[in-house]
Amino acid sequence: MVDGNFPPDPGPALLLVSDSELETMRIGSAIGHALRIGDTVLLSGELGAGKTRLVHGMAEGVESTIPARSPSFVIVNEYPGRIRLSHCDLYRIGSVDEVEELALDERLTDGALVIEWPEVGANALPQDVLYMKFVNGEHLEQRLITFTPTGPRSAGLLSRSAAVFEALDAAVGLSHKSESESASN
Repeated sequence: MVDGNFPPDPGPALLLVSDSELETMRIGSAIGHALRIGDTVLLSGELGAGKTRLVHGMAEGVESTIPARSPSFVIVNEYPGRIRLSHCDLYRIGSVDEVEELALDERLTDGALVIEWPEVGANALPQDVLYMKFVNGEHLEQRLITFTPTGPRSAGLLSRSAAVFEALDAAVGLSHKSESESASN
């Protein structure tokens, strides 16, 4: 279980800057493509920081036909796809005991887990997680997103996610180049 010290040590391994909701969703899509059964992602940041936008991209990445939405009132939403993605929001949870009652670890036997507001249930969460922190940037839509893996499983997820993101980024770059070349011809 994650101890109460957030953010987890060691320090962040990666920093990405997102300049729009669409970019945040693309980052999420890369993570979703890289997710494997048993992976856990923790999302920390202020209200409106883009956590649910990222999960929307993750749901697309696991090929779910159900669009992600905030689970603030239902606590957990599920997105079936290539693997089942469980999206949990601990914002309204009052104690670690309540988090334990959710039996979130059971969801890892046949799917992946993404948790918003993990600070609430730190002692009841898996130890090997990809911890992501969202901080507002220089303009209204800009977010600085740090990635901190806490063990070998989450380090693998970060590595796979980065590779997928680079591939998606290259594909987007190629499609923009093709469009601009077509327009000039």
